[in-house]
Amino acid sequence: MQSNEETLAKAPLIDRNRELLKTAREETYKTVNGINLPVFIWEPEASKAPTYPKSVVAFFYSSGWDNGLVSQFAPHCVYLASRGMMAMAFDYRVGVRHGATPVEAMQDARSAMRWLRLNAVELGINQGKIVGAGGSGGAHIIAAAAMLKDFDEPGEDGNTSCAPNALALFNPVLDTSKKGFGFDRFATPDQAKKANLMGAIAKGLPPSVIFHGTHDRVLPIESSANFAHKMKKKKNQCDFLSYEGQGHGFFNFNVSFDFYQSTLNVLDDFLVAQGFIEPDPEGHVDLM
Repeated sequence: MQSNEETLAKAPLIDRNRELLKTAREETYKTVNGINLPVFIWEPEASKAPTYPKSVVAFFYSSGWDNGLVSQFAPHCVYLASRGMMAMAFDYRVGVRHGATPVEAMQDARSAMRWLRLNAVELGINQGKIVGAGGSGGAHIIAAAAMLKDFDEPGEDGNTSCAPNALALFNPVLDTSKKGFGFDRFATPDQAKKANLMGAIAKGLPPSVIFHGTHDRVLPIESSANFAHKMKKKKNQCDFLSYEGQGHGFFNFNVSFDFYQSTLNVLDDFLVAQGFIEPDPEGHVDLM
């Protein structure tokens, strides 16, 4: 007889995550060129919520900047809301749906961070405890919000910081040079050069955790390993975890429940260590 974990792990990702998306509150965080960009918000139950303004985690789905599903990280959001955080999944402009380039996606991540800070009181969140999280292209745009000066939405007030206070990156795009990923998806070589995070590592960046599979054929693990090494040389905290034999997107619920659970438990530990959530008195338990 199959366990609940085995049954859930075989459930279709899209159907299950879309159902979870229905449990969130939807708001519009940005309107640009007639496009309304939604954010899906999960709040902790009253018994789980802290008495002080909550930490918040903002997820940006894997995309390669061309396509993807905002529902991808819905299971992560549901879990982290159960741990007392406000959890959000942000949509952003991508090539297939909006004819966008990586630049527009980067602009949207910056706008999302500012929206959180400008609405912190109404949302009941601590604007000093914002975790930016994402996969692949989504990881790139939220890391870029922390690391790069350019790529603001034209006309947007840049006085409000767009940098998250911590980063959780799943098989991230970090190198947009000719030797990396996505160079030809930018309108000009100069844009790709400015968007290259490998050349933007400096002191004082937010603490980060990176998850990457050793058999990732889309984004080779060497880019993440090199990035983490350079971060540490600049005295930035960067926890780098490699997963032997795993490919691109191994952390998703339907790919492997075990790796979904283990990476989420590591993320939980990271958030506890950074003071974003309280330790779980029951320790790590099955998530489903």
